[in-house]
Order: sequence, then structure tokens, then C-alpha cells
Amino acid sequence: MKPSIVVKSSCWLVLLYLFSGTAWAQTTAISGLVTNEQRQPLEGVTVTVKGSATSTQTDAKGRFSLPFVGNSMVLVFSIVGFETQEVVVKPNADLQVTLVETTSHLDEVIVVGYGTQKKRNVTGAIVSVSSEDIAERQALNVFDALQGMASGVQIDQESGRPGAGSSVRVRGTATMEGGADPLYIVDGAQGVDINTINPDDIESVEILKDGASAAIYGSRSANGVIIITTKRGKEGKPQIKGSYLNSYNTLSHKIPQANADQRRLYEMKRGGAGARTIDSLNPAYNADNDMQELITRTAQRHQLDASLAGSTGKLNYYGSLGYLGDEGIILNSWYRRVTSRLNMDYSPSNVFTYGNRLSFSYRTENRIHEGNVLNQAIPRPPTNAVYFPDGSLAPTISGRMNPLAQALLRKNEFDIYDASIYNYFRFNVMDGLRFTTDAIVRFNYSHNEVFVPKLLNTNTGATVEPVSNGSEQDNMLNYWMVQGFFNYDKSFADRHHFTGVLGVSAEREYTRRINIAGNNWVSEEIPTMNAAQELILNNIYTNGLRSTQASLFGRLGYNFNDRYIFESNFRLDGSSRFGRDNRWGFFPSVSGAWRFSDESFMQATRNYLTDGKVRVSYGVTGNDRIGQYDAIQRYVFGSNFYNGVSGVVPNTLFGNNTLGWETTRQFNTGLDLTFFDGRLTVTADYYNKTTRDLLYNAPIAYETGFDDVRVNLGSIQNRGVEITIGGSPFRKERFRWHTEVNFTRNRGRVLELAEGTEMIVAGIWLVEEGQPLGNFYGWNNLGVYAYDESNAWTDDGRQLMPVFGSDGAFDHYILDGQRYMGNVNQLQTTGGISKGGDVIWQDVNGDWVIDDTDRIILGNAQPKWMTGWNNALSYKDWTLSFNFYLSYGGKIYNQARRVMASYTTSLATPDPYIINNAWWRPGDITDVPIPVNNGMENVRELNSFFLEDASFIRLRNARLTYQMPAQWMSAVKFAGASIYVYGNNLFTWTNYSWFDPEIAFSNPLQMGRDTGRYPRRRELGLGLNINF
Repeated sequence: MKPSIVVKSSCWLVLLYLFSGTAWAQTTAISGLVTNEQRQPLEGVTVTVKGSATSTQTDAKGRFSLPFVGNSMVLVFSIVGFETQEVVVKPNADLQVTLVETTSHLDEVIVVGYGTQKKRNVTGAIVSVSSEDIAERQALNVFDALQGMASGVQIDQESGRPGAGSSVRVRGTATMEGGADPLYIVDGAQGVDINTINPDDIESVEILKDGASAAIYGSRSANGVIIITTKRGKEGKPQIKGSYLNSYNTLSHKIPQANADQRRLYEMKRGGAGARTIDSLNPAYNADNDMQELITRTAQRHQLDASLAGSTGKLNYYGSLGYLGDEGIILNSWYRRVTSRLNMDYSPSNVFTYGNRLSFSYRTENRIHEGNVLNQAIPRPPTNAVYFPDGSLAPTISGRMNPLAQALLRKNEFDIYDASIYNYFRFNVMDGLRFTTDAIVRFNYSHNEVFVPKLLNTNTGATVEPVSNGSEQDNMLNYWMVQGFFNYDKSFADRHHFTGVLGVSAEREYTRRINIAGNNWVSEEIPTMNAAQELILNNIYTNGLRSTQASLFGRLGYNFNDRYIFESNFRLDGSSRFGRDNRWGFFPSVSGAWRFSDESFMQATRNYLTDGKVRVSYGVTGNDRIGQYDAIQRYVFGSNFYNGVSGVVPNTLFGNNTLGWETTRQFNTGLDLTFFDGRLTVTADYYNKTTRDLLYNAPIAYETGFDDVRVNLGSIQNRGVEITIGGSPFRKERFRWHTEVNFTRNRGRVLELAEGTEMIVAGIWLVEEGQPLGNFYGWNNLGVYAYDESNAWTDDGRQLMPVFGSDGAFDHYILDGQRYMGNVNQLQTTGGISKGGDVIWQDVNGDWVIDDTDRIILGNAQPKWMTGWNNALSYKDWTLSFNFYLSYGGKIYNQARRVMASYTTSLATPDPYIINNAWWRPGDITDVPIPVNNGMENVRELNSFFLEDASFIRLRNARLTYQMPAQWMSAVKFAGASIYVYGNNLFTWTNYSWFDPEIAFSNPLQMGRDTGRYPRRRELGLGLNINF
């Protein structure tokens, strides 16, 4: 046979073998698509051949492929959050598998301090919020995403200004001046600025509310701990995701504001007491402006996020980029944020893992001066011009600023750069024991530039030539933290499970500030400091602050058969912020749980009670959030000048070497119930939290030369109940409804103040033993005297009614329908005897003189209870989610409205109710006093007239999403896509008269005061999500 024939024959045989093998493989392979009940592809589903080690995972499109291994082959489909399903397959099958979402989350893993736990085995009070819950809210920041999601957690936005922060309170306010916000942990690291976190990067959030859960974080966990875990890649092909949303934002509602006619009525009622006529020929006084309309706009928000994630077995990675452009509804206010993140975990072997978390953010914003814009716009006479006929902006007119000019021309820009680098190394020392060492370094730089042009300082009628002014400030922060800890996790005989943590940490923070200020710019076209002709020496300074901390921490846990669970934590912290003899604090905790549903005597309930557990915990936590050098005596350089020479003086805060820790002891007991395989869940907690050795700035005698000294004094108690009920009333193939309601009731009170001190008057607030923080302390307004003769009282404090004759002259008094012939008393203030049109003040001590001794507690700023109601309804490819937030009880002091109606100047214009109802003539029956500053203190700083109900119900968020069908996505080579419309702050039901009843509780000693904040907006938008 010829060689060529042999070669050709061999090739044909090889090709025949290959093709036959391919054909055999094609006929013995199985593939398929895995979706949820809404026909959305599920990524990361583990597909295992039952009885073997063969397995795979679905890709981003929900597809999988496996070889056929024999007859009666069974595939097992499993993923967290869905019921496991088994399917018998045949050769060459192309399956379509639909997984049903489980309503039981007991096997979910949640993050705790220095480790993880199954949710079913948690012994403390911990709430978990998933990335899916966050995504439904189109949140601007972490705080926006969490409000109303967890019982016991009160989140209030400080302002409607773009980029504004929020106050967060976990189980009430437990401090006076020691810092009341919780500790934030991001991917195991402290020191991360929470405002730099893009909500789209978050995988889960855990809130540690009780002392036992938080004690392992020691000195900064007295107010709770919020642990944020960012996203990681998943097994399979790389996943590329993109999202974009665009929204239009408007003022949620306008508040009543006087027009020109009402202003003229106000001038008429003021009469000759400083009233002015409106000069129709003067362009500065013949307008009729709606200032709310002039200074607000329809603003837009643009948000774009993109991410790349994946895992190759040894390497897991996640990278993201995000952009937020947020216009404020008040002119010239804006906020822009760029974020980037790279998360990587690399495991070259089963022994060693290296990982990092790199993040960078840039934020820039223009913060309008709320006092010079909003607080000037509302009371400004509507007749005052905003523009002159030539189109130029009007300056300050008769002492009243032009708020539109303030918004458009005043510059208050911030540029903030933030970068953090976190790295860890993990070694598996032996079976069940691993060692982790990690470190984080964070850098933050911010630049603030303020410039006020000459026009904004111009006052018509003033004789002094106005000048421009400005300042620049740089702030730099360096922070590092190093930790090393062992984790132990081992089971014996499948019934005894031991866990443990033991580690050390050290950290340091250094901040530096540089400030310079000047006046009289050469040219306002060059708003830089070198153009200032005069520097303000007292505002040129630098300072630096440094603090350090060292810690030893540990945890020991024991679990018997998931039935009896015990855990104990401790942390030993040393802080440089305290006196030399009190720098170290010890913070232990102990907790336990009993799963009573597994006991034999509960067998009769197993048809409906899936899981039942009782929890008990007790823990001690600390607080060191005070100034870096409050424990030592400081001196100030460069703040006092004599003949141009700088001096040095002691700081006004006297150093206290005995200053020590503020500690919180908390008892918690809880009940967790799961019914009908997760269709209904109930969680209830009761807590009793007492904070001792409160950190407080106590005033001292002026003779010492100092103002205050930081001391430890007194104690505060918070007790409360938290209930969360969740369930799935409907769980059909095409229609599902999941709902959850959380309820919080907290009662706080001051147990003890300093020895010999029963109360502290802090402006309009009173801190008193036995009373809660946030008590408003002022005068009770009982109405207005209709006549001069109405100020008539019996000896026992009953008001007499005057009777007038036919000629209008006073005749006599009556009491209880009878002519009164007894003694008549009259109330008086520092201005004299009250007359018609003056306020009727409650004479508390009965001395017929209204003074400081007649101040009483008028109400409290804190709500009585709060509720969040979250819902998700799905029908085929449509999903509707919405949530309500309710706050009941509490008071707001409407200081902004009071300033408008102070009557101290004719330049302020009250609201229409006050103008229309102001007392004018004898006999007027009203609750509004005479609109004249007559020296009778009718509009005292805090009186009950301006104290309003803070209760409200708010539809915070609603979103309607359409998930594109999988068939459409396959046709365009997408893994998935969805489009949605949404709204935020859609409706608010409240009796509060101003913009918004939600007041931030940033300062524990100054709760519930509305000074005229940037109003909250209503937002309507459209968004798109695409998975490639």
C-alpha cells in the first residue's frame, strides 16, 4: 500500500473518531437555564450531580452545562435564599428550572465582630439589611438606605441640602456630650468615612444593637455598631453590571408666606410703632415677591454606577466606579461625588489568603448659607425688591438681605479627597484555627473656599463703604490601624461547636488644619486670597491634633447541637484622650440562647413552629468621643494681638487629669419565632441600658479664668421594646407579597447629675434628674388678653370676665356667672402690667410676676414610638416595592417661625396666620398678641405657642420595576436588564406648619429645634439596570 493512502486513511479514521466522539458528547451532555419565579436568570446557583462530586455553577445568564453520567441522573440545584430542588434528567436534555424563594433566612450568614455567624445561632440583638433591600431605595448614602429598615434605629437627615449628613441613634440617646453616633466598620476596618461609601457597593449591613454584640469593639461601641460589608465576585464568568438613573426634584410643599397685601395689613396693625408705608415710587419697596418660588428650582439628579466582578477559584475580584451629580432645589446648591473601589482576595493555596480593599472618593459641593438664604427669604418683606428695573440684583435693603443674591453670589465650595487602603493576610494554622493580620491606612484632604462679594455686604442707608471678604481652609487627616487576631472554629462529634477570637490592635489619628481669611479684594473676578488687601490676623492659624489607642480583645463561644448557645466577649482599650490614671477601660459581655423549639416537649408544635429561640445578654461598652486633649491643659497661640504681636493664653477649657471613660451597661432579652417554614417571623427584644460617668463640659467660676472643665458626672437610662414582624401573605407562582413591620418604643431618663445638682438649664432645654433628655423649658402661653381689664385674677388664680356698659366703659367683673366683688390681682412682666393684646402667661409660682421662675417643662423632643413598614409585591415580571415611616409623639420648637413673629423689628414679616389673627382692637378674641415690640415680651424665646407636634407618616419610597424577560435578553446577548420608575419622599402627613417635621438629633442637649433648615425635596425618577 502506498504511504499516501495510509496517511489519508489514518486522517479519515482520526476525523471519524473525533466527530463520533463529538456526536457522542453532544448526545450525552445536559444544559439548562435556572430562573426565579419572575423568570429572571439566577447567577451562582450550584448544580450538583447527586451522589457525586461533579458540580458547576450557573453563569450571569443563569445557564449551566454538565456531562451526562448515567441513567436516572439527578441534579440538585441550591443557592442561599431559595429552596433546594432535585430534578431527574435524561441525556441531551435542555432544562428550564424555576427555583422558589425561601421565606426562611435562618441559615443566612451574617457578619459579627471579627467573624461571621449563622443567623439562627445569634445570641445578641442584630439586624441585617441586604443589598437587595438597599437597591430598592435609590439611596444617596448609607443613612438614606437604612432609615426605617431596623427597629431600635432612629435616622434623621440633618438637612435637605445635597450631601448633608444624618444623625443616627441606636436605642436612644445615651450620652450628653460624648458623641452619640454608632461606630462604623467597613470590611472589618475602622476609621472609614461612611460618607464615601457608594450604596451600590454594599453587600450587606449588620446593626449590632445590644451590649453583648458590640462589646468586642469596646470603647467606641456604646452607641451601637454598624458593620458594612462590600461586594465580592462570584464563581463563573466575569460579570459586568451597569445602572443609570435620572430624577427630577422639587420642593415637597410650600409653607404659608405673606404677600404684599398681607404685608400692608401687618404695617397697618403695627400702627405708629415702627411701621412704614409702602413707597410705590421707590423700586426697592413696590414688589410682591414669592421668595420660595424665586430661590427654588426643579433640580436633577444623575447617578451612574458600573462594576466588574468575578472569581477564578483562587482569585476573587470586584471593581466599581460610581458618579453622583445632585442638584439642590435651592439655587446654586449642588453636590457631586465620584467613587471607585477594588476588592480582591487571592488564595494560592489552602493555607494562605491575601486580600485588599482599595477605595477612593472625590466630593465637591457648594453649601449655601441656610441662614442667609432660607431664613432671610421667608420673613423678608415681599414688597422689597429682588431685582432693580435695570436687571441688577438688589443689595441688602434696610438691614434685610437679598436671599436670591445670597444664593447666587455667595461661594462656599468644598473639595474633599478620601482614600483608604486595607490589606489582610490570613493563614490557616491548622484545622479550625487561622490567624489574620490586617492594616488600614486612610488619607483625607478637604479644601473649603468662602467668598462674599461686596454686594452682599451692602446695606441701603449705611454710611460705611462695604467690602468683600473670604477665607480658605485646608484640613488633612491621616489614620492607620493594625490588627492581628486568631479565629478558632471547630466541631466535635457533630454536636459540640467551639468558636474563639483573640487579638490585639493599635491605631493613630492625626489631623491638621490651616486657615486664612481676609477682606477687601482688589478684584472680585479673582477670588483668591492673594487678592485680599487686608488679612484678618485672628483668623490666620494652624493646628494639629493627635490621638492613639491600643487594644486587646477576645471572644469565646460554645454551641451544643444548635440548641444551647453561649458566647462571651471582652475588650481592653487604652485611649490617649483620657487622664493618665484612667486611660484603660475593660469592656466584657456574656450572652446565651436556648432553641426551645428543638426540645422534645415542643414536638406537637412542629407543624407550624419552625424555629423558636430565647436570647439573653449583658454587656459593657465605652465611649471616648471627646476632644483629643480635654484631659490636659492647653494654650492658644496667635489669637490675641497687641501692637501686631501675637500672644499666648490658656485655653478656656480647663484640663482634667482625672477624666475617665463613659461606660454603658446593657441588659437585653429577646425572642425569635419562625412559623410555617419562614412564612411568618417574629422578633421581639426588651433592653435596659444605663450609661454612667457621662462626659460633660461643666461650667466653672469665672474667677478661675476658665469657662468649662470636662468631667465625668451622672448617668442616663434608656429602656425600650422592639418588635419586628415579617411574612409572605401570598407566595404563589406568579404573585408574591413580602411585608415587614418594625416597631420601636424607647424611654430615656436622666438618673443622676453631679452631686448637689438636680438640674441643668441649657438655653431652652432642661436636663433634670428623673426626666428624659430633650425637655423644652419655657413659658406656657394661655392666650391673649382681649381688653386691658381682662388681666384680672382672683387670689386663687381664676381669671375674671370683665363686663362693659352700653357706653363701652368697664362696669364690673363676673365669676362663674355671678358678679364678683372680691380682691382683683393683675399679672405683670418686666415691662409692666399686661394689657389688652398681651399674652396671658401661666403664673406657675403664683406671685403675679412673670419671670424665669415661671418656666416649666412644655414637652419633649423625642418621639414616643417609631414604625417602619416595608413591602415588596411581585407579579410575573413586575415588582412594586414601597415603604412607610411613622414617628409618633414628640415636639418641635419652631424657632424659625418665632423669629418671623418676634416683632422686634419691622423688617421681618410673620406668616399669614399671625398677620391675619394678630390682636388689633380691644375685644379681639385671638391667640396672637399685638404685633408691636411694646416691651412686654409677648414673643419670648421659648413659649408654647411655637411648640408644635412632631408626629408624621411618610411614604418614603416607592418603586415599580419591570424585569426584561430572559428570552429578550438572550436575543441581545444581555444577562439581564430591568427598568424602573421611582419616587422618594412622596407624601407626608403631619400637623407641623413648617417644611419638615423630621429633625436631626445631632446634639443630645439641643434636640428638636427647627432653625429654618434646607427643605426636604420630593423626587421622581427613572432608572435602568443592565447585566452583561
